[in-house]
Amino acid sequence: MAHIASTVSHSLKEYRLLPRLTQADANAQFVSLETRLCRHGDGYLTLRTPFLSAAMQAVTSVELAIAMAQLGGMGVFAVSQTVEEQCTRIDAVKRFKAGFQTDIVTLSPQQSIGEVIGIMNDTGYHTFPVTDTGVFHGKLVGVITDKDFDERYDQDLRVGDRMKTDVQTGAAEDDLKTANTRMIEYGRGFLPMVSSEGTLVSVVFKRDLDKHIRHPHSTEDAQKRLVVGAAVSTHPEDRERVEALIEHQADVIVIDASDGHTEYQGETLKWIKSHYDIPVIAGNVVTREGFDYLAGSGADAVKIGMGIASGCTTQMVKATGRGQATAIQEVAAARDEWARTTGDYLPLVGDGSIQGPADMLIALSLGADTLMMGNLLARFTESHGELVRNAAGDLVKEYWMEGSRKAFNNRRYAQLASTFFEEGIVGQVPHSGSVYDKLPIVVQMLKSGMATAGCADIEALHRDAILELQSNVSLEDSGVHDMSAIQSIQEFGIT
Repeated sequence: MAHIASTVSHSLKEYRLLPRLTQADANAQFVSLETRLCRHGDGYLTLRTPFLSAAMQAVTSVELAIAMAQLGGMGVFAVSQTVEEQCTRIDAVKRFKAGFQTDIVTLSPQQSIGEVIGIMNDTGYHTFPVTDTGVFHGKLVGVITDKDFDERYDQDLRVGDRMKTDVQTGAAEDDLKTANTRMIEYGRGFLPMVSSEGTLVSVVFKRDLDKHIRHPHSTEDAQKRLVVGAAVSTHPEDRERVEALIEHQADVIVIDASDGHTEYQGETLKWIKSHYDIPVIAGNVVTREGFDYLAGSGADAVKIGMGIASGCTTQMVKATGRGQATAIQEVAAARDEWARTTGDYLPLVGDGSIQGPADMLIALSLGADTLMMGNLLARFTESHGELVRNAAGDLVKEYWMEGSRKAFNNRRYAQLASTFFEEGIVGQVPHSGSVYDKLPIVVQMLKSGMATAGCADIEALHRDAILELQSNVSLEDSGVHDMSAIQSIQEFGIT
């Protein structure tokens, strides 16, 4: 006879934090969100903010991975793409340095204006360096913008006929402060950086520099480059993927599996750790036994969550999974016992069921150190999904699960291509603007909630937070009720 657990599985949304004394030196202004992501060498890889972008096709683009690292978190590239595509994306993040870009569209003087118009329409960019060879690291000969030609009459002309050749430049060794001074002096929002021989080395856009100035606490590696993670599967052929990702200097490997409590994952973990000195985040698990198995196999952090993503149908079709609050609570207890026994603290990643700051606070209070998010981040301009208008005319972003037929990530779900069945849907989420504008507001909400709970950092939240399970009536009372709203409640509680 099957064993029936005596416990009841709970969602993050069923809990609330009880207020505690807010110390004068621990109000929201002084709260820290710095946290441990995973073991790294003799210490830990830390993040300034506890956010990871999900390893999903629809979520983590190069632009979002860069933004996540600039905002203190980290992006993770999906395994459901070729090794070459994954490595190219890692290279793009690693080359990005505080506003200095080395991978932008570059034109040659021989290209037609008609071709340039097509490139502008396809990319949305309006300013391009021009080099003698048409490749980025050629000799800079000019700059062309959409103000330099007439779309109606100049299409048959060449770039060389309309480009500006009196281009103000910066020296390759200039730092950001110098580059910013030069752009202000020249009255330009674009500054090519060239070598002494005139070779184009990098480009600085003022809009990128402004982002860096606004967000100075980025997550960086030892060489001051942005950090980035990449996912792999447990299939043997992905051992070559692991090797390639490490060669391209990924900072973290994330094993991508809907069920991490398997011998396949244990073998993958042991193989990676025996061959390479790189942090590995394993998962997903939802039980004490799952954590113990991955910890014993060498995981540097463990990811929690099964069947609770916004578009996931795993629990509907396979009846496997668990409420995320119960899963985090049980795995955190196992983690703490492991730390007491071995002296080794393994950080936990809460993956799924996050709709806004309230869910984040509960997940962190129950024991998660970081949070991996898909739906919430898919809404931003920088995510990979296409920005379209729905039938009502509203701007939305396309969003699909890794278990959907569109992603066809059958290896993640241990399925054969010939008998593939979906464990996730394809849909749309509201467009929420830029992550650079909205995520800092979410950060402030987290800090405010932690201060009210009397906790100055995430470690204190683990140790001192008091949570209470709510009745259905209490939860109804905690939402908007008994009035007609004249201003709608928007995403993340931001109006």
